[in-house]
Amino acid sequence: MARPERLALEVPGSAGTGKAENVFRLRDKTVQISGAFAGSLQLEGSIDGEDFAPIGARVTEPGFVLVPMAVTFLRIHTLELTSGAPKATASGFDYRAL
Repeated sequence: MARPERLALEVPGSAGTGKAENVFRLRDKTVQISGAFAGSLQLEGSIDGEDFAPIGARVTEPGFVLVPMAVTFLRIHTLELTSGAPKATASGFDYRAL
């Protein structure tokens, strides 16, 4: 049986990119953005850890972003943040933990 896993993603408090986290072992990935904030965030993914591309639309309120592709790394790009402190959590199933 696969074990559900969660991994916090860094959300910068001003314009910039957070640390990329290796999520390769997770399948059926979803990212939850939570907390009250005014601003715009972009989930980004990469296969090689160097070249990142946007996943989904910009996030301007709490919610979920499905990750339909097999990416190795995820990170949050804060485009603008005028107030609040949003949090981001990646979740999926670790099939190696059988």
